[in-house]
Amino acid sequence: MRILGLDDMSITRERMDKGIKAVFPDAEVRYLRWPPDNVEVLNRENLKIEKNGAEAGTPPPGIFELLQQFDPQVIMAHFTPVNKAVIEAAKSLEVIGCLRGGVENINVEEATKRKIPVFNNAGRTANAVAEYTVGMMLSASRNIARGHHLIMTGKWWRPDVRPPEIYGCTVGLVGFGNIAQKVAERLKGFNVTILAYDPYVSPDILKEYNAKQVSLSELLKQADYVSLHARASAETKNLIGEAELKLMKPTAYLINTARAELVDEKALNNALKNKQIKGAALDVFWSEPLNTDDPIKTPDNVTLTPHLAGFTYETSLRTISLFLENLKEFLEKHQNRSIVNFKLAQQLEIAKGMKLAR
Repeated sequence: MRILGLDDMSITRERMDKGIKAVFPDAEVRYLRWPPDNVEVLNRENLKIEKNGAEAGTPPPGIFELLQQFDPQVIMAHFTPVNKAVIEAAKSLEVIGCLRGGVENINVEEATKRKIPVFNNAGRTANAVAEYTVGMMLSASRNIARGHHLIMTGKWWRPDVRPPEIYGCTVGLVGFGNIAQKVAERLKGFNVTILAYDPYVSPDILKEYNAKQVSLSELLKQADYVSLHARASAETKNLIGEAELKLMKPTAYLINTARAELVDEKALNNALKNKQIKGAALDVFWSEPLNTDDPIKTPDNVTLTPHLAGFTYETSLRTISLFLENLKEFLEKHQNRSIVNFKLAQQLEIAKGMKLAR
């Protein structure tokens, strides 16, 4: 097996190499680093790719020369863009592994044309983001971050109105995938009512987490906390806009640890400024890093953190091993649920033509 690891400052080749040797000790491996060498540049480039796709990014210098010398069967990438030109140049390529939950940095359409399975790492950050989401609910409603900030600036402050407890409230989860399910699981001790809006979730999953499927409008009207867990797409862009924010209770909080594009930026700024909703807690933004004069910093009823929800030690450990274990399962069983571009029924037929899977 020939593997090309496209590492970056977040996922280094040393970590890739350790993971590969643990699962595929006989693999022939080469590495090439994606250049961004500080967090600000990496975030800027990554955000551009997340918004515009793999073709908006620039692959690592020297990749096409390397592909001529070393023809990989597997490409592993974390943030590095794998665009059409890279896929076309890799003549023996049979698998692309994206070491994150989304696959925005992979040209999935081009891979599908070549019948190349694209793996994602769905669930890699689920535990971390679910924990963080509950933390953001508490921080926003109980003034934890605000109280800390005011004490550190020399003020002793308490709100004019006593804040609510989470216990016994109603939580609305927009999107009910892996992360939202873990949020529901972690909220069991708070004895909350869980409402879910997800057109694609099965009734059995809802029943397992004691969640009630409702329309988006009903969720917004009833929830004390509206927490976003949908993927960013053309379908979900500005899913929460002016009309949706007006449906929310004036005592409700909006929590976003998913994607900024789910929310209309101007509409949220206005809702917070006019106290149309009680508050918001955001870990994702329309431009990252935030500009010093970004209007979202102005309201006093918003809690902001710098895209930290999935950033844990445990997440970093799962990043490499999860993909490699999924690849191993596919090579042995010719099916895997982490393949994003082919249904299970198609995967067996594709595997029959792959040298890797023989």
